[in-house]
Order: sequence, then structure tokens, then C-alpha cells
Amino acid sequence: MKRIALLCLVLAMLLCACNVDTPPSATQAPTQSELPTQEETPARSGETFGMSYTPEYGFNPYTCAATTNRAMFSLLYESLFVVSNQFRAEPLLCESFTVSEDGKTYTYTLIPGVKFADGTPLTADDAAASIRAAKQSKLYAARLAHISSITAQSDLRLTILLDTPYENFSLMLDVPIVKADMVEDDMPIGTGAYALQGTLAAASLQRSKHWWQMKAPAVSLDTILLNASDTPGEIRDDFEFGTTDLVYGDPNSDAAVGYRCDYELWEAPTTVMEYIGFNLNSSIFSNIAVRRAVTRVIDRESLVKSVYGGFALATSLPCSPDSDLYDETLAESYAPESFQTAVRSARLSSSESSAVIFLVCADNPTRVSAAQQMAESFRANGLPVTVRALVREEYERALQNGNYDLYYGQVRLTANFDLTPFFDGTLSYGGIRSDTLLSLCTASLENSGNYYELCAKILNEAPICPVVFKSYSICVARGAVSAIVPGVDFLFRNASTARTLADADKTYENATEPVSEPVSETSP
Repeated sequence: MKRIALLCLVLAMLLCACNVDTPPSATQAPTQSELPTQEETPARSGETFGMSYTPEYGFNPYTCAATTNRAMFSLLYESLFVVSNQFRAEPLLCESFTVSEDGKTYTYTLIPGVKFADGTPLTADDAAASIRAAKQSKLYAARLAHISSITAQSDLRLTILLDTPYENFSLMLDVPIVKADMVEDDMPIGTGAYALQGTLAAASLQRSKHWWQMKAPAVSLDTILLNASDTPGEIRDDFEFGTTDLVYGDPNSDAAVGYRCDYELWEAPTTVMEYIGFNLNSSIFSNIAVRRAVTRVIDRESLVKSVYGGFALATSLPCSPDSDLYDETLAESYAPESFQTAVRSARLSSSESSAVIFLVCADNPTRVSAAQQMAESFRANGLPVTVRALVREEYERALQNGNYDLYYGQVRLTANFDLTPFFDGTLSYGGIRSDTLLSLCTASLENSGNYYELCAKILNEAPICPVVFKSYSICVARGAVSAIVPGVDFLFRNASTARTLADADKTYENATEPVSEPVSETSP
């Protein structure tokens, strides 16, 4: 993980309260390769540690979209699996699992002896109730959409039936588990290292006496102080004046603020993709050769540095470069001359080339800046493009009505980078809905090896053009924690004791003969 020491007066941008700014977005729910830190910073000798939170969003993991609050969720709640910074499923509360031959039935066995913070044992009923609650929420609905039923078979065994073969379904189960009778509470009890104390208006975290893990968490004080803050400005003041010690969020959000103090800066992975979408009814971008060439005219690395402040990963494929699905042999490089050739070959009329509209949501300044920089590249390479920045409501209306040639969008994908929303109608703006691409998405769920063919098809037909995957930032008071290797939406991930998916996969444990090509490959 990247850790950057910042001096006074160095500004870093940080989101402090809202869910991801998405139009369009498949879900509203919440990258670097896993490397050791360059140096270990000794923990402070202080006896307190504080974090901000926004009371109005609560602490229910299925409804709370505030990244400020979610920063502490990995201390409060645990899940069957955690998604690592390499987008791999790591078993946490799951001891083992098996998959049926058709890839549609998963049976999970929980780790025995795990208790909630109140001392009651974790059961499969709690896990089932939590996953059902998540399936009904905007945050988790997309990743759990293929679940047909969830059944607790015994105290520790859970069976999930799916409506389609799904090779890496365990990757979708990073759902926080809470007590079954508290799934709708604002302050539910989990199995994490800490438990909420007090009221929603005046809360704190108390170290759980019943936590099952042997190693101390990254923060191991008896009490973590929480400071109720209602605005980004208040959260900034809390951090700058030492009332709090950690803030987590999107440094490129429209709600970002700047900090003028000495702190450490870490990077956290996300599945948030920013991309160019095309209107296939456009006289210009109905030309497949021009669409294909667009990916070569974008200087993504320059965008990452000059617009995103380093908190993004350049990508020409619809998956993070840190994912096992990313194939370097398919990735396109910056070569603007290819775009020049495509534009000349298209023989566009003067009226066509002078009226190219690049739509972007005006609510997010970073995205507007990115669109403007890309438009400059379009113009410099033979295609006059006008950026039209509209407020969210007008932006969404223009997308629905097709009043654009291309648009700059943002979407939070699932951890396996399922592209189904683009081709099933949910995000198929501009007429990109495609049964062929939808079938390839389904085939990729059944076997991740098929993702290569899907990516190749995306590059060839160019219904969308991926640009970057965003990263979030973690600002920490110097020396407040020794190391952070966060997962996706799991800040205090214990990377040193993480298990691999193969450690829990018992599908072929009792096979009578070697299986060279299993029906359901569950290892990433």
C-alpha cells in the first residue's frame, strides 16, 4: 500500500460524508498491489484514538453510505469473506465451504466459537438474516442479485442457492454480519474487535471482551473516542486540531476538503470505475472504428497525476489493474495517432465534427476537470469536442434522452467486475444494450477465464471506454497506527493473518481421484 508522509500546508482532498457520486450507478453501496509498507511507523505513546462520524447516517452496515462512518465498520463487523486489495476473497468468518457440481449451490461452515460483542454465539441464522437484509439494500443488492434462497442448515452451516452458475460467488460475501434480530437497528452488534456504546448522538467504541481473533487489531485501545460531526468542515477541524486521528474517504469527491497539518496518507482500493460512454446513435460514434480509437487518445497516466492527485489507477480494461482479471496483453497504450487516422478515415462533415457534445455531471469538479482535459486531447487530434457540464438532474435527463455524443460516467462495480448493468438495460445509455455482451457477462460469472473474451469484445466493439479506477484515501495522525493494508470497504484488514480462498475450499477434499479441470473453480 502506498503510504505518503505529508508536511504542513500540503493539501490532500478527502470525502467526509456521502455515498459515491455516481450517475449512472448500478449500486449505491461502497489499488495498489499488495506490497509491504516501505517503513514501519512506531505507534504513538498516547492513550487515546479518535474518529469522526455523522450521526444522521447511523451505523447500520446495510443502509449507511457515509464513508466517514464506514471507516470503523471493520472494527465493529466481520463478514464471511473480505475482499483484499488484489480483489481476492479471503475467508474471515467462514471456516470452509463447498460448491455443487453445477456451480449453483454453495454451502458455508462458520468458524466455531465466534461470539458477538454481547457474548452470544454467532450462528448460521445470523449470517442468513444479515445476507437477506443486505440483498434488500441499495448498497449490496447488485452483488447478491443472483441469490435464490438462503437457508441455515444447522448452527454453523449455511446454504445459498443461486439462479446461475457462479465460480467466484464467495467474493460477493463481504457482507457485514450482525445479530439476526438487529439487522434493521441503527447500532447493531457485530463480532468485531469493538462494539458501539452510548447513543447515536454520543457514541464510542469499546473493546470487545469476546473477540475471537488472537492478534490485536491495528488500533488496540480499550476505548476509541467518536466525535459527532455534521459537515465536512467540522470533520476537517476535528482532524486538524487533534480531536480525531483518522479520516477515510474519496479525495476526489465533490464534498472533499483540504487539510493543513502533519499526517500520513494511505491508499485504499475501490471498484469505482470512471469511463466514457458512447451514444451509438451519434453520427460520429456510430462509427465503430472511431469508438475503438478513443481509448488510444486518452493519456490516462497524465489524468491520474494532474486531475486525480494520484488516487486512481489508469486502465483501458473494465477491471482494476490490481485484479487477477486484468490482462496486460489486451491493455491499450496511449497512441493518439491512431485516433487521428480513424477520424480522417471517417470523413466527417464539418457540421458533424463541430457539434460533438461530451456530457459530464457538473456536481463533481474532478470529473469535470477530467472531461475537459480529455476534450483538449480530442481537439488536438482532429475532433472538436465541447464539454457540457450539467447538474445531476439535467445530466441524467440528457442521458435518458440521448442528448449527447459521449458522456463521462462513474459506476461502482462488484469485486469481480461484472459488467452486466451496461448491457441489461440498467446502464445501457446510448443504445449499447447487447444480448451478445450480456451472454459473455454471464459466461464470465460461470468461469472467470471467460473474462478475457468479454474484455476483448469490449475493446473491439467499444460500447464503453474505461479510463480509471478510483482509490480512496486514509489520513492518519502520524504514529497513530503501525500499518494499514486495507481491503475493499474493509479498512482495518488484518493482512498478516489473512487466509486464501483455497484454505477454505473443501469442494474436492474427498474426491476419490484427481480432478484436473473442476466444474467450479473457486480459487482466484
